[in-house]
Amino acid sequence: MGEVMEQYLIYLRKSRKDRELESQTGQFDTLQRHRDTLTTLAQARGYHIAHIYEEVVSGDTIADRPEMQKLLSAVETGAFSGVLVMEVPRLARGNTRDQGMVAETFQYSGTKIITPEKVYDPADEADEEYFEFGLFMSRREYKAINRRLQRGRLASLNEGKFVAGTAPYGYHKVRLSGQKGYTLAIEPDQAEVVREIFQLYACGDAVGGAPLSSGDIAQWLNARAIPSPGGVKWSAPSVRDILKNPTYAGYLRWGHRPDKKQMVDGSVVLTRPVNPEGLQRKGLHPAIVSQSLWSAARSAMESRAHAPVPGPRRLSNPLAGLVYCSLCGKPLVQLPQGSHGAPMLVCPTKNCPTVGSRRDVVESAILQSLQSYLKHCRISMTAGAEHSASAIRESEHQLSKVQRSLEVLAMQRERLHDLVEQGVYTQEVFLERSRSLNHRIADASSREQALRLQLCALRQPEAARRPMESQSILQVYSSLETAGEKNTLLKAAVDHVVYWKSVGGQWRKSDLKLYIYPKLRDTDQGL
Repeated sequence: MGEVMEQYLIYLRKSRKDRELESQTGQFDTLQRHRDTLTTLAQARGYHIAHIYEEVVSGDTIADRPEMQKLLSAVETGAFSGVLVMEVPRLARGNTRDQGMVAETFQYSGTKIITPEKVYDPADEADEEYFEFGLFMSRREYKAINRRLQRGRLASLNEGKFVAGTAPYGYHKVRLSGQKGYTLAIEPDQAEVVREIFQLYACGDAVGGAPLSSGDIAQWLNARAIPSPGGVKWSAPSVRDILKNPTYAGYLRWGHRPDKKQMVDGSVVLTRPVNPEGLQRKGLHPAIVSQSLWSAARSAMESRAHAPVPGPRRLSNPLAGLVYCSLCGKPLVQLPQGSHGAPMLVCPTKNCPTVGSRRDVVESAILQSLQSYLKHCRISMTAGAEHSASAIRESEHQLSKVQRSLEVLAMQRERLHDLVEQGVYTQEVFLERSRSLNHRIADASSREQALRLQLCALRQPEAARRPMESQSILQVYSSLETAGEKNTLLKAAVDHVVYWKSVGGQWRKSDLKLYIYPKLRDTDQGL
């Protein structure tokens, strides 16, 4: 019987360093050169090559490298005497788990690792240690390369260059002339769609219609057969992604959705959560929308808060979207009944010192304050058209002033970042001024939200308001059955409520204060 011929495999992988070198030299034949080197080595030593695995990826883990997975599956069988590779780091530069998997697969199967410089025999203790050390050093080199790349990308971002892989909708990526790096150029047809989205969301259509929601805009685009960025139908999330992207206002963001790894049921799961603390820099590329339109859209998005009731569930909090924390400006949320024996209203901001209260206590206090304020006043929404138009104009004027103030504050915040980068401000001064600006922005945003709610109520059709004519608020409120109906009524009568409470509980006297801003008033003073 003839001798069985030993079988060998070849593994080829183009690294990130190879691709960088190819882009510099213009020669894109790395894999071919490596293939020629290893096949020549196999011929010289009389190795019979059963299969060649090759891939052009630089994944951090084996899970990102399908050809490497196939190679390890083949090696596990023990049917092959060795694997030819240009160098040990080509096999694994991932984490210690991946490196251990590679080392154990070759060790348990008795498969040799053959490079042009050395043959590693897993049965030899010295070779085994040398191989494992090589994997360890390759991991260190990988991390060093990654850190260098990140520093380079951050430096490019600070110079206003586009460092992401794919250009956002409305742009295409172009190489900068006379220097390294890329910027963005406008795609005229797509840019017009982007401007239309911002205009519809912030201001409404050209004939004076009301601003549209992201869902309505998606329907509007689909009705006109306008392709979406992904080539499928537009959706509310895809519209919101555009409205939230500062690239369209001439800025670049970094770390907006960083990769985050989590261990779930023994497996690594990669997620990309939104990072609100990501960097933002002025870009070299042209803006598609003006700064004023961008600010208006952002303000509109922040002000269009709605009761967070997912799916078909019905509203359970009659005060949803009405009561705001006096310290951070966030709307209070309802927690289910607990040890207090009733649902609680609490501030959702982490570490906010505002103390929560039972919802029924706050609800009762608001109704009593309204009763004291209105006395014999009846809800009569049948005021003349002239009075309504005047009230709308005044509210629009006040809203415009607040929005201009927010734009100024936003520019001040951007200038603050520039000054700390230039070394004009120390970290301590930056933090102090940043906190001051954030408080002013929160106050202005709260005021803007209140004005938008007021405008919404003033613009309601008369037919929608008629059921409440000539009836007191309390009479109507007590007759309503659902929290949703009560919420609608309160929002028709109350602009917003500012909530303040620092102490309270079972053994301490509450210092709860509510500042109620009704819509039926002649001054800006609260109750």
